Amino acid sequence: MKKNYKNKSIQLSKRGFIFLIEHARIKVENGVLVYLQAENGVFKSYNIPHINTSLVMVGEGSSITRDAVAILSDSNTLLMFVGGRGSPLHASSDLVFNVISPAIEYAPTQYMQQWIQIFVKEDTRLLAAKDFMLLRIKNILYFYNKLDFIKETGVSFNKNSEDITLYKEKIENSKTTQDVLVAEAWFTKNLYAKFAKSIQMSGFTREHSKNSDANDFDIINGFLDHGNYLFYGLASVTLHGLGISYALPLLHGKTRRGALVFDVADLIKDSICLPLAFYCALEGKKDKDFRESLMNIIEKNSILDLLFLQVKSIALKDYNNV
Repeated sequence: MKKNYKNKSIQLSKRGFIFLIEHARIKVENGVLVYLQAENGVFKSYNIPHINTSLVMVGEGSSITRDAVAILSDSNTLLMFVGGRGSPLHASSDLVFNVISPAIEYAPTQYMQQWIQIFVKEDTRLLAAKDFMLLRIKNILYFYNKLDFIKETGVSFNKNSEDITLYKEKIENSKTTQDVLVAEAWFTKNLYAKFAKSIQMSGFTREHSKNSDANDFDIINGFLDHGNYLFYGLASVTLHGLGISYALPLLHGKTRRGALVFDVADLIKDSICLPLAFYCALEGKKDKDFRESLMNIIEKNSILDLLFLQVKSIALKDYNNV
C-alpha cells in the first residue's frame, strides 16, 4: 500500500537537510529511505530523513530506485541529478537547468497569480527587479558583518560605503531591466576584486565551468561554480514551494526556462558563496571542505527560510500602486 507523507511533512522552508550524494545507491530498505556507499570494501547504509529534507542531489556514480523517487515525491522533496562535485545540473542528456519536481496536486496558487501580474508588465517587472537588488544589498550587508570568516578577509561594507551608495544609485536610475543587470555586473566585479585583493590574488577573472585545479584562480572558480549550483537548488526549492513558475524571471534571460531560479539565487549567493570561495582558497581547502562549510552556513543561518520570506515579500507587493 502506498504511503502518503504529505500530511505530516515539514514545510519546505523549515526543513533542515540538503543532500549531495555521490558514488552511492539510493533505495528503500524496510520502508526507510537510505543510501548505500562502499567503505573499505564494505557497503554501509545511511538513512535519509526525507520528511525533513528539502533537496536531494544525485551526483556522480550514483543511482536511485523507483521506490525511492516515490517516497521523495510523497514527502514533497525536490530531486536533482547533477554532475561531479555538484555541477552542472542536468536531466538525462540535457546540460540544462532542470529538476524532477514532486507531483503535488495542491500547491499554493496565490503567489503564482500575483507573480504573473508583476511579470506581464514591463514597468512592474522593473520595479520588482530593483527590489530584488535592494534585498541582495541587504543580505550582503547583514552577512558580511555577521560571518566571522568574512571578517577575517578584511572585506566589509556598511550602508554608507561608497560602493553600496553608488550601487543603489545605479539601481534607482535604471530605466530597464538590462540597466539593472549592468549595475549588478559592475558591483559583482567589484566584489571579486575586493576579495581577490584581500587574499593577495589580484587579477582574478571569473570563468565558469572551470574543471581544472591548475592554479589558485581555477580553484576559486571551481568553488564558485559548485556553490552557485547549490544555491540554484535552494532557489528551485523556494519557487517550487511557493508554486511560482521558473519561467517568469525578472532579470535573467526571458527565453530560459529556469531563469527565475537564477534571479532568486542572486539574492543570497554573493553574500555567502563568493566570500567563502576566496576564503577556502586562502586556507587551502578542498572541494569537500568548501561544500561542507557552505552547507553548514546555509543550515545555521536558515537561508532557505530567508529565501521564502524574501520572494514572498516581492510576490505579495502591490506594484500597481507604487
